[in-house]
Amino acid sequence: MGKIASRMARAAAGHDVEIAYVDGFWTHRIGPHFFPDSPGFDYRSGHFEAWKGDWEQYTRDFWFQHYQPREGDVVIDVGAGRGEDTLTFSRAVGETGRVIAIEAHPLSFKILERFCRCNQLTNVTLLGIALMDKPGTAEIVGSESSWMDSAMARDNGLRGIPVRATTLNEVCRQLELRNIALLKMNIEGAERQALLGMEQAVGNIRQICVACHDFRFERGEGEWFRTRSFVEQFLLGHGFTLASRPDDPREAVRDHVYGLRPEFSPLPGDV
Repeated sequence: MGKIASRMARAAAGHDVEIAYVDGFWTHRIGPHFFPDSPGFDYRSGHFEAWKGDWEQYTRDFWFQHYQPREGDVVIDVGAGRGEDTLTFSRAVGETGRVIAIEAHPLSFKILERFCRCNQLTNVTLLGIALMDKPGTAEIVGSESSWMDSAMARDNGLRGIPVRATTLNEVCRQLELRNIALLKMNIEGAERQALLGMEQAVGNIRQICVACHDFRFERGEGEWFRTRSFVEQFLLGHGFTLASRPDDPREAVRDHVYGLRPEFSPLPGDV
């Protein structure tokens, strides 16, 4: 199956692409980079089409609008998923920098672990936890066999997968993080709880980008996803100035909230 899928992927993506079953995961390779996908064979032609182009450009476009990580920086990737953003962050901060990649969904975290190992990301610290407003246990709504579209359980009666929860305050204390260049957060509606758990740590963060999901609220998916106003007020209350991209054609990007420390913000054209 891997050989047949590889031929189809090369025809669709036009890259040096290979698909193989490696150590319990179906994995695709694009050039020198490996992407563990799933324990089961679940490829479709649409996946191959998505592998076209410069995939790192998506990370730079989403998260590097106002601050370009530099050699030696510390970046926290909250909601790291399976690791594509983590790879770009890892490269940007170099051997002397550090990336803290946080992912709550158990399967997604296993894929993230494998991803970092396959791509030799030695400057990445992995944490399989949920960031909340207090330590304890949280629940992830979604299948144990699929990480796609997972989100924290909310007060709607649905039960989820139990995961360990802690605060960013505690993470920063344990890892002795005192100068954080960039915090990226993409956690599908749990922004409020995560931000309330970083009241002390936030003073050590220079730039933040939070992917809010109010567009999902507007689609009728629930009040849980309406967080943008809270995020903006939280960041303003902790000394950030705000930026956004209201004219972007992508609804998800229009809900990105950037928190900038004026004393650290680059001049126009520096990024």
